[in-house]
Amino acid sequence: MLRSGFFITALGLALAAAQAQQEAAPAAQEQSAPAATQQPAAAPAGATTPQAGEGHRPTKKERDEAQKLFVQGAKDIDHNKIRAAMDCFVRAAELNPEEPKYAYADQIARQHLVTDLIQQSDKDKILGHFGDAREKIAEAYGIDPASPVVAQHMDELASAVVAGEPAVRSEAIAGAPPIQFDPKAGLRSFHIRGSERNVISQVLPAYGIQPTIDDSVGSETVRYDVDEADFATAERTLMLTTGTFFVPLDPARALVAKDTRANHDKYEREAVETVYLPGMAADQITEITNIAKNVFTLRTASADVDQSALTVRGPTADLNALNKTLTTLLEGRSELQLDVRMYEIDRTKAVNLGAILPNQTSVFNVYSEARNILNSNSSLVQEIISSGLAAPGDWEAILAILIASGQISNSILTQPFGVFGGGLSLTGIAYQGGSLNMKLNSSDVRALDQIQLRVLDRDESTIKSGERYPIETSSFSSLGAAPLNIPGLSTAGLSSTLQGLGITPAQLQAAATATIPQVQYQDIGLTLKVTPSIEGTSRVSLKFDLTLSSLAGSSLNDLPLLNNREYNAITSVRVGESALLVSSLSRQESNAITGIPGLSEIPGFQNTTNNDSDLDVAELAIVITPHIVRAVHQGAQEKMIMLPTAP
Repeated sequence: MLRSGFFITALGLALAAAQAQQEAAPAAQEQSAPAATQQPAAAPAGATTPQAGEGHRPTKKERDEAQKLFVQGAKDIDHNKIRAAMDCFVRAAELNPEEPKYAYADQIARQHLVTDLIQQSDKDKILGHFGDAREKIAEAYGIDPASPVVAQHMDELASAVVAGEPAVRSEAIAGAPPIQFDPKAGLRSFHIRGSERNVISQVLPAYGIQPTIDDSVGSETVRYDVDEADFATAERTLMLTTGTFFVPLDPARALVAKDTRANHDKYEREAVETVYLPGMAADQITEITNIAKNVFTLRTASADVDQSALTVRGPTADLNALNKTLTTLLEGRSELQLDVRMYEIDRTKAVNLGAILPNQTSVFNVYSEARNILNSNSSLVQEIISSGLAAPGDWEAILAILIASGQISNSILTQPFGVFGGGLSLTGIAYQGGSLNMKLNSSDVRALDQIQLRVLDRDESTIKSGERYPIETSSFSSLGAAPLNIPGLSTAGLSSTLQGLGITPAQLQAAATATIPQVQYQDIGLTLKVTPSIEGTSRVSLKFDLTLSSLAGSSLNDLPLLNNREYNAITSVRVGESALLVSSLSRQESNAITGIPGLSEIPGFQNTTNNDSDLDVAELAIVITPHIVRAVHQGAQEKMIMLPTAP
């Protein structure tokens, strides 16, 4: 809005000056016939200036319409619509030519638009759009040819080079294209029997090609019969019949020599070409270089891995065949998307069910055990009788008082027991305890990891899940032994200050000895390599290389042992279908039975056996679904590329 405000200010000042000039005119001129108003000098082309010499005077309606157009033009200026404002000012001047402010407003608007076009032209030159810059200068010249700003840029409009535009060299240096024959058109038939040189001298001139026959071409008699053949057919059949090859000297002359490696190296022209392979890996560039050397027999083929380029040198026919092959290899590779979902299922189940009966018990005679207690505690028995707590023959009451008072603690009678029998044969059985277990713990844990991969056809993709475990392979605790034992030089020495601090030479020596470990990192966990190959249009072949690595839990020479399991397979699925890989990672099962031997085997007594079992299972499931994102090979095979024959 700053530019619009500046323009409105300039427009107001110009109109004020014009109004003051009009009011300063003599009153007599206002009453007389309309005189020609003062026309501004160097009025721009297309600008309307007031003409007072005309006999027509604007009506009140025309003056009102002109004023409305002037106000609308001012609003367009405020909204940066310069071209619309110019149209309003021109129409206002045409309706009321007696008002000079309309012509001045149109002139100022034109100058403002010219300045804006010149600024846009400068921006285009900075951005390198030189053609757009010239178009804006030409447009500014059409709006105001007399503008001094446009005059400063007229040399750029007329010149072919605009402020930094790269000039086109009149003598461009470029490599010449390969020389090709320009034979006469038409079909010709030949039935010739003669020497090789004679047959060549008759066939090639028939198509307007003059041969220069090398001395290596012999005079062996051959028969050449061809009907209705064009030059390409005649050239190919003639070379096969005579065992020669042709080298174009110019469009109408050919050098004919015997088809030998020496003659090819001597006469055949070679071309040099650089093929750029952006984004290709170093090993792939090396493979393409080997193809150029081994398949196309290009003895000069060098790869620049840093620039991702391949420079080859050889005959034009070989280079053309190489380019067609590279086009098929690089642009003809399809792209797939692999949806990989990995499930890790951990299941644990612990069951402890049954009764645990005592494995042993104690059987004793109650009368004998009671008699032993009474005899060993006779003094206490006398005190109980004398105190009147129990009668002299009531040994059951006396035993109860002794046990209740805590005087007897290590007797079998202090434990729970049962009795059977009577009298002196009363027998007791001690209760050793038992338990009834009813426990069930079960858990099921599933971990899901979903991955999407974009790979090229026949390219290997790798998925790793786990960690890198450091393994120390070796260590160096000293770099060498000193032949002399000189404190302070070959060994750690002590100064009086260090001795005063209580530091010993052994401590300095231990601090000076550095231990340098050599560590090798090993991948622990899952490593999955998938190589997809498209088969036809609806199937995909998947090659799997699955490796599971884990620590064995033991070591050899302080080095941990690894457990590795590998699985390799090739499967074929339809596009959109899934391939499933299932592997058991670990399985631990334990079962403990507690019961009475013999009794637990009797039918009906199995429930008296306690069964304690633990089951821990870890499984891995991988689901891979291929999708074709970009299919290039629609046919079963590619177009055949004919390679030039070599002797």
